[in-house]
Amino acid sequence: MDESNIVFIRDTGMQNEEKDITRIKEDYVKFVNRTGGVVEINFRAPREELTDAYAFFSDANDMEGIGIDIADSGARWNHYFRGISPLAEDKESSGYTFKVTLQVRDAAPL
Repeated sequence: MDESNIVFIRDTGMQNEEKDITRIKEDYVKFVNRTGGVVEINFRAPREELTDAYAFFSDANDMEGIGIDIADSGARWNHYFRGISPLAEDKESSGYTFKVTLQVRDAAPL
């Protein structure tokens, strides 16, 4: 079976495709829906697998649009960037972890 990727795209008008897109294996990503339209994305993988994704989200601006394409299903443009945690060693494995928080567009307020 082919590996599936998740592609994240920053809404910058694709001025610099290398900086505006990042791909990561689906196995390294977990989505958690929170109340109020908040989506937490947990990344857990070897450090070298997280480097590009961490740099991508570190360069994002608050409330910047983020497109998500899961397994080539087409980019969905219904999230805003809200924040990123520090890259840290994963205490449960030999890898690293970080979290990204997104806000769903048009979500009902808390």
